[in-house]
Amino acid sequence: MLAQSLRVHEICKQSRVNGPGNRAVVWVQGCSIGCRGCFNPNTHPDKQGGRLYEPDSLGQELGRLPVDGLTVSGGEPLDQPEQVRRLVQSFRQVHSGTVLLFTGYTAEAILRCEEKRKALLLFDVAIAGPYQAQSEEIWHGKKLIVLTNRITPEELIPQRKVELVQGESSLHLTGFPTANIQSSLYTWL
Repeated sequence: MLAQSLRVHEICKQSRVNGPGNRAVVWVQGCSIGCRGCFNPNTHPDKQGGRLYEPDSLGQELGRLPVDGLTVSGGEPLDQPEQVRRLVQSFRQVHSGTVLLFTGYTAEAILRCEEKRKALLLFDVAIAGPYQAQSEEIWHGKKLIVLTNRITPEELIPQRKVELVQGESSLHLTGFPTANIQSSLYTWL
């Protein structure tokens, strides 16, 4: 079971800053890329942290939520391509909403790996490429890859919105804050 499990850092069942509309969000645990200045460095260790989930069951559970879609982020989702593929497929079996991917891999790197490519093709949109902390762009150098017509680029115009997500035993900042907002919130917390 462990090899087939999806290692998850956190799940948010209602978010308005991780894609269009109200979304469920899964942040996977583990990242082989390790972009300098990453916004989610606590999601990087792949053998520690997070919880193991059976991806088919998790996808079905999230698919029954009253949301507009699912966003998969991390960590690095495509480091667990088979499990992410199963998560998305099972979500789509019970929900007609859109599915969005945040990945640190470039489109070229994804296309070179069959398992990553298979997972990518299940999403409506991917926001792809390594995180560039020095970039002033909200997506920090990532590129938009539109894979279907279910989400338009206009729906994904980046905005400086943030949310605090309460996990099982922690509080997380998510969204696209400025460095000053991020620093102020962490100081306040």
